[in-house]
Amino acid sequence: MCSTITGCFLVLPGGFFVDKIGIRRTTLVALAVCTLIFFTLGNTQFLCTKFSNSSTVRIWFTAIFLYFNLSILRCFGPNMFPMLGRMQISRAFDKAIGIAVGLSGAFFSIATGYWPSIMRFLAKNEDWQNAYKTLGIIGCVTLAVFFVLFHDIEPEIPVFVKNSARPPKFLATTSQKKFLRTPIFLGLMSILCLTSFVGTGITVHICDIFRKNGIDPLVAIKSYKYMGYCIVFAGLLFGHQIDKNRIRACILLLLFSQLFGLIGLEISRNIFGLGMYIIGTGCFWGGYGILRQVVWSKIFKEKNVGSILGVAYCSSTIAGAVGVSIFSFANTQLGSYFYLIRMVEGILLCMILFAIRKFSKAE
Repeated sequence: MCSTITGCFLVLPGGFFVDKIGIRRTTLVALAVCTLIFFTLGNTQFLCTKFSNSSTVRIWFTAIFLYFNLSILRCFGPNMFPMLGRMQISRAFDKAIGIAVGLSGAFFSIATGYWPSIMRFLAKNEDWQNAYKTLGIIGCVTLAVFFVLFHDIEPEIPVFVKNSARPPKFLATTSQKKFLRTPIFLGLMSILCLTSFVGTGITVHICDIFRKNGIDPLVAIKSYKYMGYCIVFAGLLFGHQIDKNRIRACILLLLFSQLFGLIGLEISRNIFGLGMYIIGTGCFWGGYGILRQVVWSKIFKEKNVGSILGVAYCSSTIAGAVGVSIFSFANTQLGSYFYLIRMVEGILLCMILFAIRKFSKAE
């Protein structure tokens, strides 16, 4: 959790960095840093055992060593790459930006679904350090390919794609700093932070939640394969709605899908409840990635939105990291995850009613 939160704060200047030097150069730097960290983590035991002969000192040094490296990896990996990739895709399309990002999210979901099995294969005999070394080699190959493909391209002007759809009724502000203080930004970030809080918290504890519900935890793991189809469908659906500037419809769909999934989780002992959980959660994750990325270019009408995306990614990811610990705390103190889940369901219902009444249509 500490590494995740630190990595989120480190990504804040990353958004400004993108605005200054462009997406491709930032991607090249992020690839190089991640590759270096992979090799460093792959030699954790060797580096930490040479530091001291005292076992206590070794333990603390190893903890600090892992915290430092995982914080940097979190910043340049899971935080920066989705933002950079989707920004690049958005810049490549004058129209149907949402659909393009939705399709990229589909490929991302497929890769995410298979990656745990790949990592398990790489970490043979529980040797996770070998897995990191292999990732370092893959990183070197990717870095070389990226450099060959993009080294001869003129440095791009770090400008986000202009909105080709009808302009929304939300008024543009004159600067990014002013936009970060507007009610529409704060309202959307509240929704994204809440959904990230509960979505990440449940995902991390899903096997234990299923076990407490009397369900084989393997069912939880298998459910994510079916959930991937819902993520693909929702990504395209949300992308289409965003392209039509139907921001309020996307917000309502996001909130309702997560509420639908949480209700299904509570009654997941039967096949109907399990289906509700898979469909609702899959649609939520499919729409969440679209809203967190594309919606800002529909509201903020200036050229560069890197810093806005940096704040959005940082805030929502921190909320997810804190959610993991709070869900653990709630289970330890109350003996069940569902007291917290029911409280979140009430908040989601209030947000749905508020969104219906207060959010102006962007069409």
